[in-house]
Amino acid sequence: MKSRVVGTVTTVFLFFFTIPGIASAHGIGGRLDLPVPVTYFVVAAGIVVVVSFVALAVLWPDPRFQDGPMANRVGGSLRGPGKVVRVLSILALVLVVGQIVPALVGIDQVRGRPTIAPVLVWVVMWLMVPFGAAAIGNWYALMNPWSLLADWSGLGQAEQPDRIERLGVWPASVALLVFTWFELISPDSGSPVALGWTALIYSGYLFVAMSVWGRSTGLLVADFFTTYNRMFSAISPVGRSDDGRLVWRGWLRSLTVLPEWRGFSFFVLAAIGTVSYDGASGTTWFRDATGDLSTTTLGQTILLLAVVGAVTAAYWLAAWVAARMVGGVDTAAVARRFAHTLVPIALAYAVAHYITLILFEGQQLISAISDPFGIGWNLFGTADRAVDFFITAPEPVWYFQLVAIVTGHVLGVILAHDRALTDFGKGAVRSQYAMLLLMVSLTSLGLLILAG
Repeated sequence: MKSRVVGTVTTVFLFFFTIPGIASAHGIGGRLDLPVPVTYFVVAAGIVVVVSFVALAVLWPDPRFQDGPMANRVGGSLRGPGKVVRVLSILALVLVVGQIVPALVGIDQVRGRPTIAPVLVWVVMWLMVPFGAAAIGNWYALMNPWSLLADWSGLGQAEQPDRIERLGVWPASVALLVFTWFELISPDSGSPVALGWTALIYSGYLFVAMSVWGRSTGLLVADFFTTYNRMFSAISPVGRSDDGRLVWRGWLRSLTVLPEWRGFSFFVLAAIGTVSYDGASGTTWFRDATGDLSTTTLGQTILLLAVVGAVTAAYWLAAWVAARMVGGVDTAAVARRFAHTLVPIALAYAVAHYITLILFEGQQLISAISDPFGIGWNLFGTADRAVDFFITAPEPVWYFQLVAIVTGHVLGVILAHDRALTDFGKGAVRSQYAMLLLMVSLTSLGLLILAG
């Protein structure tokens, strides 16, 4: 077992630096009928990222994003729909309670119909809400059901902001890993009863955090949904001013002023690594490389942690090289300062990998809403609706995934270049060579996983 683990970890690490060899050995196969081999797409995507880096070095001599949001300069704002937010937060609370009901009364899927719990958790809350945050802002913070419960009960009124400085988002990072382990590895991830108990345990965990550290502090430190939505919402051009009004702040501009919490770089890397593992675990080359290790729960857990560890190590290696290139800079400081540049990549990975899950599995919400507990109801006459797998052909999905992956990494290069101009001045371009290699490697990795 030990030799297998060592070999697997080595394989995962080498993957980042042996992408051309893997690309030549694995292609689309029978899934898609592309006009050229997938290797061409991988190489072309890498070239686009490199060309973007060169263009920035020549045409982008001064930082443009480091001042943060443009809201104060643009003017014009809209008052947030407070009543609508209150209704949505109550609805979110009802849905959480609905998640818990099957666990309390022992209702599990008994008629072969999709129940609403897995769709709400794995499609709506985990994918659609954060993806929406990247477009329209952090509405999750306003409709957070646990925050609403704390508000009603008076829980967590004494805030302890110093805990944010001491703990950062490390508890949320651990919660993220546990959540993705439950999604990707646990055999009970689709069980309404298991999901109900998970929601109940997670609610208790958050109530303890809010009661000990304060409502806002506790959610920021402990609730990975809060951090996940906040980091993606920083991409959005829409935000809120201090007085609660909606404002236009410009695309990407809030990323540069995200607080540099302890553990935030790992949080983003874990988001990238878990999606990478999810995609890679379904490929032939990964199963061949890991052998029996990928057939057991313990082995899959080791592999998940190995992939997250490999992505994290690759980023820290790039940060170390950048620090050495400019001299007199701490590696940890570089890793912390450039963590925001990974957020568009994390979003691109998630969107590209899970777009089909939204398109197809998301349709089950239509049938499940008529029979939420899978016990034979047909409240709205849609319980027997089947998933339409022909709403789109595979080829358009592949090109969408390609554009998403490349766009995410180009945005990462732009953000890294802009931050390097601020932090390193004349050494900005030189400091980013290792980061560029990391971006190209992650681009190729994302495409090869999708193709595999």
